[in-house]
Amino acid sequence: VTFTVLVLTILTFFHQELPQPKTLNFRVPEYYLYSIPVSIFIGLVFLVYFGVKFGIENRIRKQAYEQMQEIMAKENELLSLGGQAAAAAHSLGTPLSTILLTVKELQKEFGNNEKIKKDLDLLLSQSNRCSEILKRLSLSPHIEDEFIDSNVSLDEYVKEIVRSFEEISKKKFIVNVDEFKNKIKTYKSTEVVYGLRNFIGNASKFSNNKIEIFLTSDNRETEIIIRDDGPGFPKDLIDKHKLGEPYIRSASSAGIAKYGLGLGTFIGKTLLEKNYANITFRNSNKEKGAEVLIKWRNKDLLNV
Repeated sequence: VTFTVLVLTILTFFHQELPQPKTLNFRVPEYYLYSIPVSIFIGLVFLVYFGVKFGIENRIRKQAYEQMQEIMAKENELLSLGGQAAAAAHSLGTPLSTILLTVKELQKEFGNNEKIKKDLDLLLSQSNRCSEILKRLSLSPHIEDEFIDSNVSLDEYVKEIVRSFEEISKKKFIVNVDEFKNKIKTYKSTEVVYGLRNFIGNASKFSNNKIEIFLTSDNRETEIIIRDDGPGFPKDLIDKHKLGEPYIRSASSAGIAKYGLGLGTFIGKTLLEKNYANITFRNSNKEKGAEVLIKWRNKDLLNV
C-alpha cells in the first residue's frame, strides 16, 4: 500500500504526456490529474480497512473454533468414561471373585478364631461392596445405565441436564412438555447435550429465581424455548443481531462486566446449528427476561 501511494504521488507530479498525433489536440481539465490519484487513495484506504477487519474477524473465529474443539474433546473424554468404567468392571470381575472365594474358605477354616474373625468379616463385606459397585458400572443389559443412552428424545436430554443443575442450584426449574406430542428418538449427541446445557446454564446464571423450558412438537417441527426471569439480553446486541458471534461486548459498562464476551453463546449456537437447529435470541414480553428459541425440522432431527 505504501509503495502504491508513493508511486502514484511521484507520477502525479513527474510524468510525461502520452504520445499522440499532432493533429489530435486532446486535453483534460487540470483537476483530473489530482482527482484520479485521490480516488485511488480513498479506494485503497477502504480496501485496507476491510481487509484488516475481515482478517481480525477470521482470527477471532478461528480462536473461538479452537476453544470449541477443546471443549468438545473434554466432553468426549467425559462421555468415554462410561465405557472405560465398564471395561474396568469386566477386567476386575474375575480377581474380585477369586478374593471372595478365598475369604469364604478362610472363614470356614478360621471362623472360630476370634482374633481374625472380625478381619475376615470386614474383608468379606468390603469385597461384596466392591462387587456391587462393579455391577453398577457394567454395561449389562439387565442393569440400568443412565449415563450412556443409545437413543433419547429431546425431553430426556432436557430433563437430564436440568437434573444436574438442580443438584447445585436453588433456583426453580420448570420443564413443560404438555405440547411435546411427537417424541423423536435420536442418537445421543455430545454436541447437542453441550449446546443445550450451555443455554440452560446461562438462563440459570442470569435468572433471578425461575427458569422455564417449554418443549413443543408436531408432525413438522420440534421446538425448545428456554426462558428466564433475569434482566434479558442487552438491547444494543439484540438490535444489531450480534448475539451468537464470538468476542462481542455490550455498549453499556454494566453489560461488559456481566455478560462477558459471548464465547459460550457462540459455541452453543455453533454446535446446535451444526446439528441442523435454528437459533433465535430475543427478550421475553412475558417475563422481561432472556428467551432462546431452538427449532428443528423433524426430518433434520432424525439425522442428528
